[in-house]
Amino acid sequence: MVFSSAALALSPDEEERLKECKRPKFRDFVPEQKAEVDAGVDIAFHVSHNADPFTVTAEARGEKMKVNVVDKKTFYLVTAKLPQLTPGFARIHVTAKSAESKLESGCLGQDGWLLKIKGEEVAKPAEQPATAQ
Repeated sequence: MVFSSAALALSPDEEERLKECKRPKFRDFVPEQKAEVDAGVDIAFHVSHNADPFTVTAEARGEKMKVNVVDKKTFYLVTAKLPQLTPGFARIHVTAKSAESKLESGCLGQDGWLLKIKGEEVAKPAEQPATAQ
């Protein structure tokens, strides 16, 4: 097989661009994915230490949450309170920009997880047993 080195090589500009953007990573979501929780419950997650702590955001169903960011030396611990949401599923969407980014866009890292908000379930009509005749 013959490979073209030009097809596999990155230009110096492309290599530099890749080095400029090291997106923040998110992990250890609490409560865990698809957990059933009450509205207003505390949530938490970790963000890699290359994130700018002043750019960390969290929202659910479009409602922004006030985040508390604590520097733990190797990562940031982020806590917030889930808004008072109606029952059903809600995705917690989290973002942070890289502190080291040289890009004007800020090198945004994004992640999230799904929670089920407890509440009154819609009652299904009880099925009537068939009567024998």
